[in-house]
Amino acid sequence: MPYIRANGIRIAFDTFGSLKNKPLFLIHGLTGQRMSMEKLAEQLSDEFFVITYDCRGHGQTDHPAAYDLADHGRDLLALIDVLGYEQASVLGASMGSYIALQAAELDPAKIDKLILVTAKSYDDGSGSSVQRLLREAGLDMATAPPEERSRILSTALWSPNVSKELLTALAPRMKLSGENVVPLTPEETVAVNQALVGFDLRRDLENVSCQTLVISGTYDKINPPAFGKEIAEKIPLADYVEFPGGHLLTMEFEEDYVRCVRTFLEK
Repeated sequence: MPYIRANGIRIAFDTFGSLKNKPLFLIHGLTGQRMSMEKLAEQLSDEFFVITYDCRGHGQTDHPAAYDLADHGRDLLALIDVLGYEQASVLGASMGSYIALQAAELDPAKIDKLILVTAKSYDDGSGSSVQRLLREAGLDMATAPPEERSRILSTALWSPNVSKELLTALAPRMKLSGENVVPLTPEETVAVNQALVGFDLRRDLENVSCQTLVISGTYDKINPPAFGKEIAEKIPLADYVEFPGGHLLTMEFEEDYVRCVRTFLEK
């Protein structure tokens, strides 16, 4: 696991595949780490040079006291530059999609192809969508007991048709583990959420000039499909795909999801 200095911070990253292939950055979600994107990276590494990284405030990357979504976007653009690329494709899931979209608006020429998974383009003042759901249940993101947090989120993460067998099989992947995992403190959890409070990327959606794929889940209560449809309608070269899953459609419909992503990237 190497580190690289970009946009004034030290960023932890991993790579998969051959340097001869086109670069593809994968960006994880809120309170996640780069390891959550590892399986997808491995699945796509036959055709792409895949880069995963811990976002600002997460994992083994630096944890500044305060930052915002624009900082996240500039981190990605700086990574593309420092790693020696004029342009790269980017896939972001949930918070990762906000970061990818922010980068595409800041510097459209840097993004080759853009994939936004379970995305939204603005915040209603709650910060993260997870924070909103927990608050509606009378819980705080930084202090909610893990069991209560999991109970509330489970109704948003999966479709009502997901089988118990699949949930059991996926349970190990839902928990990040290993020596590289860095748990967030309550203060750091507040900071990662605060970074998303009030962001609004709607005004510049029409300026995103790259081919874009927006993927939503029919039963996603964290970022409902209406958010994804709005993005796809306003980006000139966007396609929209909806899976009958929840926020974790990437696991619930993994084979179809990976096939969809690969087909888009190969166009």
